[in-house]
Amino acid sequence: MGKVVFSSWQRFIKDNRGDSSGKQVEASELNLPDSLGQEKLKAVIGWDGLVIMDPEVDVVKATKAYFEKVQEESCGRCIPCRVGTGMIARRLERIDRGEGTEDDLEAVKKWGNLVKDTSLCELGQTAPVPLLDALEHYSEEFASKVEGEKGKSSDQDYNFRSIMTAPCLHGCPAHVNIPHYVGCVKDSCFEDSLATIREKTMLAGVLGRVCVHPCEENCRRNQLDEPVSIRNVKRFVYDFETEGKKEDIVETPKDGEKVAVVGAGPAGLNAAYQLALKGHRVTIYEALPVGGGMLAVGIPSYRLPREVLNQEIELIKKLGVEIKYNQRIGKDITLDELKQNYKAVFIGAGMHESANMGVDGEDKGYRGFIPGVKYLRDLSLGNELDIGEKIAVVGGGNVAMDCARSAIRLGVKEVNLLYRRSREQMPAHEAEVMEAEEEGVRFHMLTNPTRIIEENGKVKAVECVRMELGEPDSSGRRRPVPVEGSEFELDVDTVIPAIGQVGEFEFVSETSGVKVSDRGRIEADPVTMETSAPGVFAGGDAVLGPSTVIEAVAAGYQAAKYMDQYLRGGKVTPDEEDLMEQIIDGLGAYDPQEIPEAPAGQKREKSELAEVQERIKGFDQVERGLSNSAALREAERCLRCYRLLLAVT
Repeated sequence: MGKVVFSSWQRFIKDNRGDSSGKQVEASELNLPDSLGQEKLKAVIGWDGLVIMDPEVDVVKATKAYFEKVQEESCGRCIPCRVGTGMIARRLERIDRGEGTEDDLEAVKKWGNLVKDTSLCELGQTAPVPLLDALEHYSEEFASKVEGEKGKSSDQDYNFRSIMTAPCLHGCPAHVNIPHYVGCVKDSCFEDSLATIREKTMLAGVLGRVCVHPCEENCRRNQLDEPVSIRNVKRFVYDFETEGKKEDIVETPKDGEKVAVVGAGPAGLNAAYQLALKGHRVTIYEALPVGGGMLAVGIPSYRLPREVLNQEIELIKKLGVEIKYNQRIGKDITLDELKQNYKAVFIGAGMHESANMGVDGEDKGYRGFIPGVKYLRDLSLGNELDIGEKIAVVGGGNVAMDCARSAIRLGVKEVNLLYRRSREQMPAHEAEVMEAEEEGVRFHMLTNPTRIIEENGKVKAVECVRMELGEPDSSGRRRPVPVEGSEFELDVDTVIPAIGQVGEFEFVSETSGVKVSDRGRIEADPVTMETSAPGVFAGGDAVLGPSTVIEAVAAGYQAAKYMDQYLRGGKVTPDEEDLMEQIIDGLGAYDPQEIPEAPAGQKREKSELAEVQERIKGFDQVERGLSNSAALREAERCLRCYRLLLAVT
């Protein structure tokens, strides 16, 4: 295992130079890998300091390389960063060549402090941190180059790999360049903002409405006031384009290979989109009569209007992607046939079946017992629904909220939501919970169904038991346990369980070479998305289980990247970006304890909601988005928290 010779990361100094006891800190203790690909990791230089693993590494040369990368990334919005880092880079180059002077060393230190204290964004504010650490703790190495023979430099060869990140960008599973697209809105460059999003996905309008925005949890404004409303800014640029004009999508030349995609959900759509951009001929096989997967049949239109989803699907099709609807893999065409007819296959099938509750009577086929996924699918496809006047929805996630809020819009007089834990433990987004309450959903917390009660084959009531919170379970949450003697009956016409989803992968035959885990999920490499069968890739729900839209989008992007690599070279290996991401994963791009040096108290712009009495009348969109002026004000709140990381191998 690799040892840490020196580290100043997160301001904790660990100096083990000269220590031969073997008790040095392991690289793994800092969550760092020993190597990147086939090369030994020698040092890491970034926004929070230095980590040196190889005692022979040339710190001066590495620091110089770091500032050369900073110069490439500096945007020029402020003079200290653009000019100052350039001055530092040039003087470090002179020092590294053995042509530097004591004045150069003093200037580098002076400029480092100046850039750190006066730059307007995080790139400039953090770039000098490892330099100043190096000057303090590796002063002899710098001095030796100044005092040494002129014109001489270390002849040791290094590979320098760099990556730009930001806490929000890294928090986004798809790594959309959030500071850039928000910054474009700040500059009123709305088309450039949308183009930045579309580098990763066509589904800007979809994500601008239904993304669970993990990026906002990583926003450094959390420590000052409130996170930037990143999702609403994304929606704004999509809405601006749609209201002003239609984006002209031009089909790219198709000089690549024939590729099949299973499933037209967010993972499949994004994989197809990226593959089409790379010149491949893509055909999607979709079991449903519509595109979008769970976006189309699992999310009610009051949250995601169908015209938004359909418009973005049409733009993907304009790139030359063909979608074959009503084509169920394993029935209409087999996976083995896809492997024979196409150079590569991506499996992006979703989880379209409801998980069992494990209560008495749920498997008896009673009228009035409708699994949540089926209920939402029938609703979305316009199939007839007869759920009566009183219903019980079981669950505490977003799907449960969708089921309950949809029932309100169907005119159900009493909608009960049963959840076995406390409100604080509900996995649903807080806004969804609050809006459900406003619309009249009755919440029964710490309540669990135990039996479906029927009369003449029709649901009559549901028997429930009160729960209390006991010791923490494997998830870290306190385990709900039944309260003895607390059983009661709730009269309802329909019970809708929404406690989870499962997938059906019977189409994955033994001859396909694709492995399915004991948990009923397809096994695929978490980085390259390649399965055990060469040329077959998988991602999204098929691999992760029920996941978010943005996780599915990210999987589609990753799969397309490595499918293209496979199609052009016949093999798959992690690229430089993903190798660097594992370092950021270990070090962490966001520190919730850090207080940014920026003005606090800037109010977050809220998306206007339709009035409660108006929205429960039908399935019109509830959120109305940000106005032009509100979007500009919200974009102004972004701190532009770019950070650079350099790895030395």
